[in-house]
Amino acid sequence: MAVRVYDDPQQFAEMMMRQLSENMEVIVQQKEKEGEPLLLEVGLDRNDPQNKLQVSLHNTFRTYMAGGDLNAAIDYLNSIVRCSDWVRAKGDVAELDPAYIYPAIRDERYVQEAGRDMGLLSEEYLPGLRVIFLEIKDSCTKIISESLLSHNPRLTEDRVKRLAYRNLRSAGWQESRLILQSPSRKSCFVEVYMDNSHPIECQFLNPAMAIGNVPRNFLIAYTNRKTALTMHSDERMETLQQALFLTEKSRFRDVVKRSCLLTPNPVSDRIYWISNGKATLLEKK
Repeated sequence: MAVRVYDDPQQFAEMMMRQLSENMEVIVQQKEKEGEPLLLEVGLDRNDPQNKLQVSLHNTFRTYMAGGDLNAAIDYLNSIVRCSDWVRAKGDVAELDPAYIYPAIRDERYVQEAGRDMGLLSEEYLPGLRVIFLEIKDSCTKIISESLLSHNPRLTEDRVKRLAYRNLRSAGWQESRLILQSPSRKSCFVEVYMDNSHPIECQFLNPAMAIGNVPRNFLIAYTNRKTALTMHSDERMETLQQALFLTEKSRFRDVVKRSCLLTPNPVSDRIYWISNGKATLLEKK
């Protein structure tokens, strides 16, 4: 069993700051907000204080606390270094390419924590979840904020949202990578959607995409940034009571919790029952 060395958010943040400073030879500081040790600013150019990245360690710290394994934190450090190198090598880092903008789902807590002072573009999605908008290009992801839009005068908030959903639809429906029969309830099947080239989370409730690709009644959970889990059954799931019954009997709730707890970049362990395109949060009985 892994032993946690950095149980305190401040200690964890200081360790990450040291690693970033040494690996990138840059100035790393905590945001000047009381009680926010997990929100960092990385200065990319000592001669230009405005040329900086904001880095949230909130999800990385939660993943570390869940399993005690520093590998997720190291992977996150490496991704920051790669992205920062790319940013410093490009002269047009604030420019957005409309062809690579997509919607992505995050826990509303993430939007509040990581998006503080950034003015993230976001909108409501399901209870406890929000949609944010990303540009994913050249192995680097930009979170679209009001400040980033100010450098792209041809892009308004409404246009970014339209482009994001258009690009999602244009990419087409992405099939699950794995289908597993529940050993606890043979009538229930879990489908695993993962490792796609772009965020696909919004495809399930997009009427133009979902029709013909999902059952009339099914369960869904967005456990981490690269994985969505759905469950359908040969049994009836036409009422909330039936959905709750099958959730527990199939152990789908356990699968969702384990996926959210043990995989990097967790989003949520909430489960939603989708019936005729309408979503309901499944509270435990």
